Amino acid sequence: MAIAEYLRNPEDHSENGKFDWRKAIIKALAESAIDFLYYAVGFFTTIYFFAAVYLFFFEGSAYREVFIKVFDALSEPYLGSVGIYVILKEIRKRQMRTRSRHLGEYFVLAWVVLFLAAGALVLYTERFVFDDLMSAITTITLALVVIYTGGLVHKP
Repeated sequence: MAIAEYLRNPEDHSENGKFDWRKAIIKALAESAIDFLYYAVGFFTTIYFFAAVYLFFFEGSAYREVFIKVFDALSEPYLGSVGIYVILKEIRKRQMRTRSRHLGEYFVLAWVVLFLAAGALVLYTERFVFDDLMSAITTITLALVVIYTGGLVHKP
């Protein structure tokens, strides 16, 4: 529930009969904490995805190998953040409080498209090779597809 919507609620939020702005704001912020976590995870996953796209398709950087090592090192935290996202989404689905506004399915689709495009380029061109970056893209895509499929199969 949005903070403004919550504050407009005529319900009394105090024990002595007077409206307490401080308690109302703290309660509204606590209820929005999960949304904040979604946005933080979403920001990280978006940056990580675009880093994969950039590193795969644009080879011009002198530090490309270093960036690929950093990218590979962040693959486990990325999958951990995806796990957090899925857990939060499953909790929200089970509570049935609100329909999810967070569309992580599009990240799965984006990774599958990247994987298919990168795989085709690796197979059919000499410029692209199956290196550490392609290995990480493959691992992440397969893990995301398995996680997404598990979520689809286990709907409440």
